[in-house]
Amino acid sequence: MCKYISFGKCNKKYYYILGSISVRFILLFISGFTPNLTPSNTYYIFNFRSSFFSHPLITYCFQYFSMIIGGIILELIYCKINKSRKISETTSSDDTSTINAINFLTEDEIIVNEKNKKEKNFLLKIFFIFSIYFFSKIANSSLNNLGFNRVKFWPLESIFLIIFSKKIMNKMIYKHQILSIIVMVICCTSVYFVNSCIPYDDKDCSLLSDKEKKDCEILIETTYDDIRNKIGLYFIPVSIILYILEMIGNAYSTVSTKWLMDIKYINLPRIIIYFGIVGFVCSIIVLFIFSNIPCDITNKFVTYICLFENKGELFYDNYKNLVQIEINKEFYIDVFIIIPLFLISSFLDILFELIIIINLDPLYLIPIDCVFYFICEIIDYCITYSITTYYRDIKFICQLISNGISIFTCGVYLEIFELHFFDLDKFLRRYIIKRQEQEKKKIMINDANDDLEEASEK
Repeated sequence: MCKYISFGKCNKKYYYILGSISVRFILLFISGFTPNLTPSNTYYIFNFRSSFFSHPLITYCFQYFSMIIGGIILELIYCKINKSRKISETTSSDDTSTINAINFLTEDEIIVNEKNKKEKNFLLKIFFIFSIYFFSKIANSSLNNLGFNRVKFWPLESIFLIIFSKKIMNKMIYKHQILSIIVMVICCTSVYFVNSCIPYDDKDCSLLSDKEKKDCEILIETTYDDIRNKIGLYFIPVSIILYILEMIGNAYSTVSTKWLMDIKYINLPRIIIYFGIVGFVCSIIVLFIFSNIPCDITNKFVTYICLFENKGELFYDNYKNLVQIEINKEFYIDVFIIIPLFLISSFLDILFELIIIINLDPLYLIPIDCVFYFICEIIDYCITYSITTYYRDIKFICQLISNGISIFTCGVYLEIFELHFFDLDKFLRRYIIKRQEQEKKKIMINDANDDLEEASEK
């Protein structure tokens, strides 16, 4: 088997992937994990629903606020390390080199000032990039909360990532990478489409009580039936288009963030601060708007998205409802344990994501998502194993196959797995570097031979 498929060189930075997945599970159980077969039964990290994080837009405010605070702390640490490094360089030299060190510091300050001027010129572009990121995330989470995530054909995002990487970063795409993306898009999208056409159950719900009947009706509907019943048949293509636009926006902002760091040399703490400021300001504005514009109660659809009541009116979210929170044991756990845990986890989530984008590749985010949902699916299946159905088994297998293929094919693209047939290993990074080193040696040998010939002629 190793003759045809083998593991690539292990990278120590893969530990950031484990960190990213771990943090996502903390955030998942803070917001609540609901198994597919028990829509009314949600698992929380402290066995109760947070009064703050049940609000989607307020959750965003906390999330981006954590980025501002965390980014400022990182920036202070970054400045302190640079300052101590400069001091150590100047104090370690003698008197004659002190003048040179002072000149060096002066030149360095000029470089920093020039860099800051350039950074100011990019503020509008930075705002544009991170605004797209913010609204892409809101669109994705809103559609997911409605239960439409099964029509999100997520393998297509890899195509957008490659297009933007090629256009913005001038990234070369090789034979083994093209093949892996083609296989992933065709296979995973096909399996995912089949999965979206299968319900979780097919039992008769007519004889059940109101609450059980409601849960049962959710399980016997396919994703397309669910969308049709909630909004209408026309919204099926609309929801697919919205997901595609969200993936395009997310891919563009992700690759552009790498461009800002790699090409424009804006450091990681600054990027996190910009993320936080743009996201926090947008969250506050959107929260204020939705808190003062009630939903149209004559529209049946609003009952699925407008869940917060205030003065007899329904709202998508409303900060005024925070005054209704009861001061009890759960409130203190919420304030002193869950909120700090959420702030730290949210900051670490974006930190790991950005480190992966900088040091590895934006496409790593796809297999990370796949591993995360792969584990979630296993946890879900284990929790509800006693009540599992034939249709649930099929959907479980489809999810494992889809995520498994994606993890493997993305691994081929990222050279975690190496294919040694049909010349698919010819343009692996380590082989390209090896050939370059061999070419350099040949040039050096040829130059040395030429020198010897010239010396012998003289």
